[in-house]
Amino acid sequence: MKIFPVFTKSACLQGLFSLLVGLLSLLSSCSKDRLDVENLTIYLPAGSLNYNSGEASFVTARSNVFSASGTSIPVLLTRPVNRNVQIMATIDTTLLAVYDRTNNTVSERFPLAAFSLENNGQVFIPAGELRSADSLRIGLGQVSELDFSKTYIVPIRLSSTDSDVPLSSNRSVMYVRVTFNPINTQFNGVPTNRIIPILINRTSTGDVVNGNVNLAAALNIPFAQSLTVALRDAPDLLDRYNQANGTRYVAFPANSYTFNPASVSIASGSLRAATPFALALRNTSGFLPGNSYLLPVEIVDEGPIAPHELRGLAYFSVEVQLQNIDPANPKPMGNRIDRTAWTAVASSTDSEFAPMGSPALIFDNDPATGWHSELVEEALPTVTLTIDMQRQHAVRGFTFTPKYWDYYGESFISAVTGMRVESSDDGVNWVSQGSYVGSMPGGAAADPDYKNISFFAAVRARYFRFIITNYGEYAAGFGELDAFD
Repeated sequence: MKIFPVFTKSACLQGLFSLLVGLLSLLSSCSKDRLDVENLTIYLPAGSLNYNSGEASFVTARSNVFSASGTSIPVLLTRPVNRNVQIMATIDTTLLAVYDRTNNTVSERFPLAAFSLENNGQVFIPAGELRSADSLRIGLGQVSELDFSKTYIVPIRLSSTDSDVPLSSNRSVMYVRVTFNPINTQFNGVPTNRIIPILINRTSTGDVVNGNVNLAAALNIPFAQSLTVALRDAPDLLDRYNQANGTRYVAFPANSYTFNPASVSIASGSLRAATPFALALRNTSGFLPGNSYLLPVEIVDEGPIAPHELRGLAYFSVEVQLQNIDPANPKPMGNRIDRTAWTAVASSTDSEFAPMGSPALIFDNDPATGWHSELVEEALPTVTLTIDMQRQHAVRGFTFTPKYWDYYGESFISAVTGMRVESSDDGVNWVSQGSYVGSMPGGAAADPDYKNISFFAAVRARYFRFIITNYGEYAAGFGELDAFD
């Protein structure tokens, strides 16, 4: 006899409930792995230009790369989610054409292996976060085909390994502008034209050398190890310089100079050598008046750091000036010369602020009157004053006062603090007597401050020309000018 199970109404309801619970549990477990993608997007931070852009730079020396700095690019989410989001980035050179069309540029092309992304371009955004734990960073791969003098645009494209998380349609590409900064040795403190002027003042008591004779060796970027930098003269560059600049410099006389020291050291991490190179002139009598001398010098090209093509060069120039003016500026010996018939002309005379002034008034025996040039407020132009003594005198020197004047109750002093003095017999051909350098005078018209020019050897001439290069604020000027024989 067969026995059949008997299902009651209560048992059927209980079974149906269990089945529903199981189905709901299954649906719930499946939904845990699904994301609500509404308002959820992976994107890169905003940059400049028409596309996102960033900067990265690499420090190089010769063909070696030493360090890198620049853009670290995070990857972002518009809102946090409850699981890690994995992102992959790749360098996509096909995007260069898009970049160039958009920005009207012609970017340098490069082999794909030249650049890389750290960690193979993989980053992830942790669960509950809006920003990636790591950032995308540019690295170098095979650099042999790169030109370190050029700039490269490296396009980076995002992709997601999670099909549930969408990428931004217009911010999934970043363009990184990569530059290279070479470390170079160079000379610091050199004028823009690279010429360091030296003046030999030839006096009756010997030659006096004026000018900066030091050169500082330096780096443009600190280096991680100490460097020895050597200097050498480069007379072979003289002809090239003359041809390029239309000059007629001649070479320094043989055995007329030395360098001390021959090499200097730049400490690790420092930008400058503690000791400068110093040029020492010897046997200065070999330098002749009328010639302009030039000595090219350069940093020796050796060691891990190359000298800069331009800033690793410098040029010492030497001019010889017959200096018949005693730099101590003592009062000249002799008798004061009668100035009754003397005349004077100036290249510039103020007629606005001191209308009563004129060159002739520097001979009127009144320190309260005189001459000054037109007023200037910026760069001081050279001003020339020429006197005619009507006949030759054996002049031992001059004394002079500044021009004291008032303007609406305010007192001013127009003075001469630097000038070249020349003499002539005919007012056409001139002979340099040297340079005067003095200080700004004080005093007042009632008690003037006298300054002096004293010649080592008396100068026989009829005309004297004062080429004024430095003077007090606003104007050059003389109140009185006397000569002594």
